[in-house]
Amino acid sequence: MGALDRISVAAIGNSVADLEAETLRAEAAGVECVWAPELFRSAVTQASYLAAKTERIDVATGIVWAFTRSPFIHAITALDIDEMSGGRFRFGMGAGVKRLNETWHNANYGKPAPHLREAIEATRLIMRQASAGEPIRYQGEYYDIDIKGWARPHEAPREAVPIYTAAVQAGMARMAGDVADGLIGHPIQSLRWIDEVVVDGFETGLSRSGRERGDFDYLPTICCAIDDDEGRAIEMARRTISFYATVKTYAPLWEMHGFTDNAVAAGDAFRRGDLAAVPAAISDEMVETYCAAGPLDKVRARVEATAERADGLFLTPPTYFISAEELSEYQGRIIDAFGPTAN
Repeated sequence: MGALDRISVAAIGNSVADLEAETLRAEAAGVECVWAPELFRSAVTQASYLAAKTERIDVATGIVWAFTRSPFIHAITALDIDEMSGGRFRFGMGAGVKRLNETWHNANYGKPAPHLREAIEATRLIMRQASAGEPIRYQGEYYDIDIKGWARPHEAPREAVPIYTAAVQAGMARMAGDVADGLIGHPIQSLRWIDEVVVDGFETGLSRSGRERGDFDYLPTICCAIDDDEGRAIEMARRTISFYATVKTYAPLWEMHGFTDNAVAAGDAFRRGDLAAVPAAISDEMVETYCAAGPLDKVRARVEATAERADGLFLTPPTYFISAEELSEYQGRIIDAFGPTAN
């Protein structure tokens, strides 16, 4: 099975009814997995709800912020949703950005790649030993866990819940290759960034941890704006790029292709409150570099080029500074165009 046969989408819906309806539409189209984001809703409650409402499609958290919950809560949450879904759950964990961890959650951030590595290792250990009734001990720089006198009485539907992580830069990609079962990419990445940073990173991690490439599931994400009105598609994608351009964490993505000045201009406009100037700082060339925007044939060519580098694909619509109706419109076009049984 090729990457084009293994399509993932985000859980999108302004209301709970919309969330359910769009997930059922994806399931009917043969989409493999729906990933619930964590920002305006909880990823785990969305995944639990969608697990109960579906029969075949995998459900996943995409992503939970790993440092804002304990490994114990991560472990029993993952085991719960996997049980509720009959073994259809994927646990996506990520670091998130430093400022939101520290100011929204009062959570220790530290060095994100080593911290996330420990969170994954500790969570997996607790899940693996949950029914053994034996002490569970994990010691690291960020976690010191000592669980005694506890055993989970509920039968698990399978041996292990797969843990995926999100990665943008090389250090996190290497860490994913070290310990994760898979990696989901960032929605704003160029093909060159994928090749030189992400793939090279996780392959280095796989090599140094003694694992094979077949042990790892790589799902790059592509921001897809399918629209016969190419100008409108580019404008929608431009808005999503502009959101990320205001965040300093993503500066290396722009530097690689010489777009630093555009990102700085977008960030400056955001900080002075000139919201109209934020997307205006993003050039058409940036959209072409990082997104797939335009008529279906053009979008498909970019998706197919990315598929050559992947095990599966995570396709998302533009998501920032657009209306809920526009978001649903572009999501529906992705499902209709790329759902394996919709064609």
